[in-house]
Amino acid sequence: MKQWHSFSMFQAELAKDPVSGLVATVGNFDGVHRGHQKILARIKTLSKQHGWGTLVITFQKHTSLVLRSQIPPLLMSVAKRCQFFAKSGIDGTLLLEFTPELAAMPAEDFLGQLLSLGVKALVVGHDFTFGAGGAGDTNLVLTYMRRHGLYAEVIPPVKYRGQIVCSSLIRTLLREGKLAEANGMLNRPFSLDGYVQHGKGQGKKMGFPTANLTFPPDRLLPKFGAYVVRVNLNGKAHYGLANVGCKPTFNQITPVVEVFITQFSREIYGEYLEVEFLKFLREEKKFASPEALQAQLRKDQKQGEAIWSRWEQRKPVSGLLHTADPLNKKTGL
Repeated sequence: MKQWHSFSMFQAELAKDPVSGLVATVGNFDGVHRGHQKILARIKTLSKQHGWGTLVITFQKHTSLVLRSQIPPLLMSVAKRCQFFAKSGIDGTLLLEFTPELAAMPAEDFLGQLLSLGVKALVVGHDFTFGAGGAGDTNLVLTYMRRHGLYAEVIPPVKYRGQIVCSSLIRTLLREGKLAEANGMLNRPFSLDGYVQHGKGQGKKMGFPTANLTFPPDRLLPKFGAYVVRVNLNGKAHYGLANVGCKPTFNQITPVVEVFITQFSREIYGEYLEVEFLKFLREEKKFASPEALQAQLRKDQKQGEAIWSRWEQRKPVSGLLHTADPLNKKTGL
């Protein structure tokens, strides 16, 4: 998948290598949930029908950083998002910096920019807004594209178990420990990814050596507690347990993500891994002693074994997220 970082960069390549047309979509696409996936599927269908390329226009930082001076905790890194687009068969991504100048661009001027890229069809979600003051909406998209003899389509809300799928609801569900509902809306397990760093060795002393995962401060952490997980390391899947939280038994203050990988003994400090959250087991609690925590971990492992065996019989649900190391360290994003 090709990637560009500005309108001018895209236009320069277009001048050298013209295309017959593009089917595009625009958005934050945080989490790339079922609603987003329906948009991606639709632009691919239109692409095949007309022989046009597919283009996703998205942003390096969430648009709320400029529009509201804060961003919600993110479900997915930008590198993971772009990897998802590539694995979905998208031809190119225009990864823009969402600046105050871009936010202040009149809505019709923004659409004009898209047309200058060769966009012949534009597909957006039902709640899409854009342009200065959020003045642009789906009605403007439809009327503007029709006025220029082009095609536009608005994808209606996608529901999961009666609720409209959206990134903000998924964040809420994860914070509340409603992992099954969140995973259903994502259409795959929620995951965290990063590099393994040295910890304090407390798990190892109890017979449960853990990999301590680094994560950026803008990533969403699910509800503190214990989880059954699948760990993707160097293209191979392993199973294990994860603890998300502040380890109250050891009086830790800063949240950590620790992963115990079953039937695994190799040291993996500095290596990249992805942790997929399969089931929420229990809330975080302070145990009377490390021995009491150790006993609980044995119970967690027994519960996990039954869940791992069921997952082992399935094809990987995420499927799209198993390429090793999509992070900034190796891609330059």
